[in-house]
Amino acid sequence: MYNSLKEDVGKRIAQGKWYAATTDLWTSSGGSGHPYISFTIHYLTDWKLQSNCLETQFFPEDHTADNIREFFENMLQEWGINKERLVSVTTDNATNMKKAFENDTTFPSQWFGCFGHNLNLAISKALKNQRVDTAVRSCRHLVQGFSRSWKRRRELRNKQEALNIPQRSLIHDVVTRWGSTQKMLQRFIEQQQAVCAVLATERGAWHLMPKDADIAVIEQVLQILQPLSAFTDALASESRALSLSALRPVLSHIISDILEVKNEDSALTKDLKRVMKSDLESRYTADAKKVMDLTSFVDPRFKGSFSDDLDATVNCCIEEASKLEEMTTLSEGAAQTEQSSTTPTPHLPPPPEKQQQSLATLLNKITSTRQQRAEEQEGEGNIKSKIEAEIKVYVSVALIKSEADPLQWWSLHAEELPHLATVAEKFLCIPATSVPSERVFSASGHILSPQRSKLKPEKVNMLTFLHFNLED
Repeated sequence: MYNSLKEDVGKRIAQGKWYAATTDLWTSSGGSGHPYISFTIHYLTDWKLQSNCLETQFFPEDHTADNIREFFENMLQEWGINKERLVSVTTDNATNMKKAFENDTTFPSQWFGCFGHNLNLAISKALKNQRVDTAVRSCRHLVQGFSRSWKRRRELRNKQEALNIPQRSLIHDVVTRWGSTQKMLQRFIEQQQAVCAVLATERGAWHLMPKDADIAVIEQVLQILQPLSAFTDALASESRALSLSALRPVLSHIISDILEVKNEDSALTKDLKRVMKSDLESRYTADAKKVMDLTSFVDPRFKGSFSDDLDATVNCCIEEASKLEEMTTLSEGAAQTEQSSTTPTPHLPPPPEKQQQSLATLLNKITSTRQQRAEEQEGEGNIKSKIEAEIKVYVSVALIKSEADPLQWWSLHAEELPHLATVAEKFLCIPATSVPSERVFSASGHILSPQRSKLKPEKVNMLTFLHFNLED
């Protein structure tokens, strides 16, 4: 089944023109803690986004940038994907991943750090503020005090019932996940009255209660984290990973709206917002932002409305469309040359003896050469004029609704805007997060469970491949 499906997936991938990839590393909890590396590919066919999990390979080598890059290149070669057709690679922000793709000039594709990881790093940096760290630690210490005592948990339920407070347990956070820290703080504030009532009856446990200053800090932190949590929960609920074309609007909303520094904010809130905003902005290079702006421009939901410099984005789009037109012309010319070379050449009579060329003949040849060059330059100008005309038409059309599918819009307007359509086809397949690879490991974790820990790595790869690529 694996071999048959692999052949079928390979045929589907061959139909794509441009590709975006994600990759990630994972250590299994079952199967003796084996390390694995994933490889997913994303591309468009007939203006529909296709995503395939191609590999979940056992990766016992050192996780160096060179080994990761070698694995990646082997996967591209095995699946017949031309490296020149790879538009982007999205990974987490681990040093080895960045070194493998961002700093490697042999890869023509643009590297993107996962938006989810970038946001997590920015928030984690803000939570390292001394006052915030102290308050979070005090809350964590309180939760541990309740989780280790059945008596306190029993009394908490009694107090919740007496005070008419929702009967919910306190939450312990995972230090590396800011979302769990936000939920821990939020649950404590919700249950603060019941918690205080329980600790008031146990003099030896008074030290567990956070100080008033810590509680004030927690409330200020929650004012920032709650909007971010609601926003990321909405993104996580989507079955399709966040596209790069939507990343510009998302970043603009977070930086300009959620993290906007207001006069009424406390000094601590202002400091936390500035730290998050600065760190999040620094996560994307100038080249990455350029690709983000271009991708957002060819998305009919936005059309570059969130770009810092719309004129520069339009010029970039014209340049990219011209380059793609040139590539198309060259590939068509190469195909014609190859076809003519395979056509049998008829027997020709021997050439006549060389005759002396007259001055008129030479002048005619010079004139025709000059005319041919002028026509080529005029052709380049015509292509640019056509692209500019297409952009005017494209911009004049009203934006489509934010919940609409931009690929469906392009399927209806590709013939009307052929040059812009080539740009859209190239860039609208890029994911802004490495979620596709992380979902691979979520599924692999169920496949390689402690009860199935004897599965061989090659069987894990086959089962994961079948899980993600078998159609319903």
